Amino acid sequence: MPSIRDPRITLLVALSVWTILGQEVLYFNRSAFQIIISITVCGVLDILLGIITVRKFLVPLSGLITGLSLGILLESYDWRVFVVASVWAIASKHLIKVKEQHVFNPSNLGVVTAILFSHGVATVAPGSQWGGDFRFAVLIFVIGMVMMWRVNRLPLVVGWLSGYCLMGLLRMAVGQGGLIFVLGPLTGAEFTLFTFSMIPDPKTSPSERTGQVFWGIAIGILDGILRLAEFRFSMFYVLFVLCAVRPWFGVIKEKVAYVIPAVGALRSLGLSRAKVE
Repeated sequence: MPSIRDPRITLLVALSVWTILGQEVLYFNRSAFQIIISITVCGVLDILLGIITVRKFLVPLSGLITGLSLGILLESYDWRVFVVASVWAIASKHLIKVKEQHVFNPSNLGVVTAILFSHGVATVAPGSQWGGDFRFAVLIFVIGMVMMWRVNRLPLVVGWLSGYCLMGLLRMAVGQGGLIFVLGPLTGAEFTLFTFSMIPDPKTSPSERTGQVFWGIAIGILDGILRLAEFRFSMFYVLFVLCAVRPWFGVIKEKVAYVIPAVGALRSLGLSRAKVE
């Protein structure tokens, strides 16, 4: 059983509130059936694969979070898209691992693969889902920042937002739209969920403050480059690619940590021999 202080519980409660708010108050064009399918498939598969892979019955907090995220973010008239995306997402968590850690954020992988392989049947829900009322966006953003502070992921989000705004100003400077065009997505549902649900995943993001800041800035800068090239869904692609190459960062770090002391030892040995001679 997870601890009551488990940050996933905070995120699960927040996503549940956002989902209910979106369905009852705002203008989410998602049927309750599609959301329930995502939650059910993710939750059940998370339990089954946990039993198969680690021989444990795991409370599917991560699976429920993934299901809620996919239910809000994906848009399709075909309910089977939500089933397939949910299966891909949870399967990646249990089957694609490096040093017992899953490589990809499950909901991000589910969104990316659904977009790439559905032949236009699936897309990401429009950012206008909050109903165009900036007050909702501000409220949710404030709550999200408080939540990030509580789960120790605030430096990462600040780095991401800084990188995004910096690249947004650069896009303005080169003539790719005005202030509303480049910074308007900040108030959208997809941006909010990406910021407070996907990139803070503790399993696929750095734990150190400095690493979090650089990770967030890297996402923001690469996203801005793809936006300059007019790629749709750029931030989802950037996170997918960075998660794919992140395990190599650890390998390179280990190699450097091994080589530098070895070089130092060889130099010391060489100096010692020179003195003796």
